[in-house]
Amino acid sequence: MSTRKSANFLHRTIHSKTLGTISTKTMIKILKAENKNEFKIIEKLATEIMHQVYDPIIPAEHTDYFLTEFQSENAIENQIKNDNFSYYLLSFDAKNVGYLGIQKLDEILILSKLYILESFRGRKIGKTALEFVYRFAKEKRIKKIELIVNRENQNTIDIYKKNGFRIMESIVNSFPNGHSEEDYIMVKILMPE
Repeated sequence: MSTRKSANFLHRTIHSKTLGTISTKTMIKILKAENKNEFKIIEKLATEIMHQVYDPIIPAEHTDYFLTEFQSENAIENQIKNDNFSYYLLSFDAKNVGYLGIQKLDEILILSKLYILESFRGRKIGKTALEFVYRFAKEKRIKKIELIVNRENQNTIDIYKKNGFRIMESIVNSFPNGHSEEDYIMVKILMPE
């Protein structure tokens, strides 16, 4: 029997104007990724999701570069071993549909990755993942959560604003492959200093 813990099983009630109220047993599960097989699943999800999200706003070649450098199985393993990252698989009704990556730096938590397959967005998976991040931060006595988002990714910016994040700074990120991106640093304060 596995001693691994998964987080946040949810049973949701869906409201529909045409169908009335339908009770479902939709389960959203968050499972810590701890082995090469799980890192490979994240790599495959990243390849699909990142091209969906970023190809309309940045060159596809840069998306490929980013995937190789930061979201490959080996890159994920190295981030976990060397940079205090944790990765989690997000599943919906037992299907892997996204992933979450966080990095703890003293009293700051970096929300590095939160990606969900396009066909599963709007099902409260992202909200559930953010609730998980908030609980994690509270348990670890984190003072603030930071993230970086591309300035052209307005839907994502709006979601983070709705969840209490504020744009703190506009930056330009330059990468060794010669590509630069215009991004925002967004912050959610959890404990005032």
